[in-house]
Amino acid sequence: MTQISEAGHPEHVAAVLRVAAGYTRQSKKKADKSEASPKTQDDATARKARERGCKFLGHYRDIGVSGYNPNAKRKNFERLLNDCRDGKVQEIIVFNITRFSRREPKDAIPVVLELFSYDVTITSVSEGSFTPNNTMELIMLIMRLEAAHQSSKEKSEVIIGAKRNAKQFGGWAGGALPYGMESYPHPETRVLDGKPVTIIIRLLRPVPRLPDGSDQSTIILRMVDRIFEFKSKPWHGKRNAHPASVSAITTWLNENEIPSQNGGHWRTPTTKRVLTDPRLAGFAADPVYRKDKDGYPTRTLAGYKILRDPETGEPITIGEALIPPPRWFELQEWLDGRSREPSLTRGERLLTAMGKLKCECARPMTGSPGIYKCSRPSGVVEPDQHVGGNTINEKEVDEHVARKIMAVLVTAEDDPETLDILAEATRRFAKHNEVPEMRSERAALLGESVETKKSIGRLYDDLDLGIYEGAIGRARFLQDKEVLEERLAGIERRIGEVGGLELPVLPIAEWTYTEAPDGDPLGKGSWWKKADVADRRMLVSLFVDEIRVTKAAGRGGSNRVCQVEKRVSVRMAQAQDEEVELDVVQAA
Repeated sequence: MTQISEAGHPEHVAAVLRVAAGYTRQSKKKADKSEASPKTQDDATARKARERGCKFLGHYRDIGVSGYNPNAKRKNFERLLNDCRDGKVQEIIVFNITRFSRREPKDAIPVVLELFSYDVTITSVSEGSFTPNNTMELIMLIMRLEAAHQSSKEKSEVIIGAKRNAKQFGGWAGGALPYGMESYPHPETRVLDGKPVTIIIRLLRPVPRLPDGSDQSTIILRMVDRIFEFKSKPWHGKRNAHPASVSAITTWLNENEIPSQNGGHWRTPTTKRVLTDPRLAGFAADPVYRKDKDGYPTRTLAGYKILRDPETGEPITIGEALIPPPRWFELQEWLDGRSREPSLTRGERLLTAMGKLKCECARPMTGSPGIYKCSRPSGVVEPDQHVGGNTINEKEVDEHVARKIMAVLVTAEDDPETLDILAEATRRFAKHNEVPEMRSERAALLGESVETKKSIGRLYDDLDLGIYEGAIGRARFLQDKEVLEERLAGIERRIGEVGGLELPVLPIAEWTYTEAPDGDPLGKGSWWKKADVADRRMLVSLFVDEIRVTKAAGRGGSNRVCQVEKRVSVRMAQAQDEEVELDVVQAA
């Protein structure tokens, strides 16, 4: 039995009860009253199944997924195909063929032929049915697929061309506005192919400031000011609770009832996304999304790619900066954790809350009256780790660590093995006492260096993905690589001009001074004896990287002996990763 479809050609109606499933797809996640909205598609495909006398299995939906992009992963479409292979579905119903696919026919036809081999009919609500073993209907389906692909291709080229022109002219290509920024039209004239061309582009600028400080521009500046206020100050407590940490900034925003972009509460990932957005510094940028285990891009933001001038490699500006670029780059260094030194505090104990004193099980050790103890909760058992607690005498550990430091200082001129320790301690001492303005400029340069290296890394990622395939693509890759490497070389030259840390002479004589008759550097009248906890902690931070405490072999009975020499190992200062360090120069 047949009936005439709206398209004017015979539509095959199922003569026997068949199992049909509706497939719904929409490129963007939105629900409206348009003919392509998910609800409209669902209602139409279910109604068509009833009209064709089919048993309707349900809807398979891919919302927010492109039907044109060959790299888009349509998980529910794949699930539908598997159900067809298993014989669970004999007919696929779509609102129109564009919902089925907008890809090139050479990519879509193999899927169609496979479905036909399983005797699966493809039905379009508006275009009729396409059944297996019907050559004419297959040809018509191929024509529909070709038309859908060409339509999407033309739209894509228009959009890509508009975005390309906007980027060439330094404009904002659209999308969600960054928090704290607004767009505005701006006429821009450039010479393209020897001819002056004027187009209206959109640039970004900070949203207007309000007297009560409730505008988004002011909120961001307060966030940044808060980070810079606290990031170099001593802190006693957990690292993620540091007043300048992203977590603490998020808490501060919520405690002050400052709404996020969507009007709700702030989350740590949202706060970091806002603070790492290069557009706040006036730079053009594209989002970079995480990939799933199969290599497909997800909708989870991983970061941003700064767009750079193809000739100079410098960041392309996209309007007015809310945060001055040098300050933004220094902010990124902090957010990446590259500029964080172990926290100092004026707490009562010498070795706690510095990230250096650890139990043999790698947990940090905390303090109780007279002792240091493993922070593992009581009653918790961990495989291959010590049973019960691990405690040690506080005073004896402090003295043991201090004597390790003094041993390096006392033998400084005579023992070549201490030279590396002294060199690293000198670098840390210089950084601790460096003028803030010099530290800020160097941090900004280092931040831009790291961002440029990331851009080079992403360039190689694109090469691996095949984006630069062919002779033309290869030439473009080499050109982009050369530009970025020249930019990086320029930044590193500037770093050399600014200069590294000026290394002072360590006050070894002051630290080892003592009035004790036996020359004990920890004895009566010594610097160590007179120093307060903060100064002692400063010395430990310069010379020590880690202190490990093993559990005692036994409880020791009534005559307890700490055996600190056997139980405590001290790893002295070592140079940090060269990736995040700058060369240093000896002070004149």
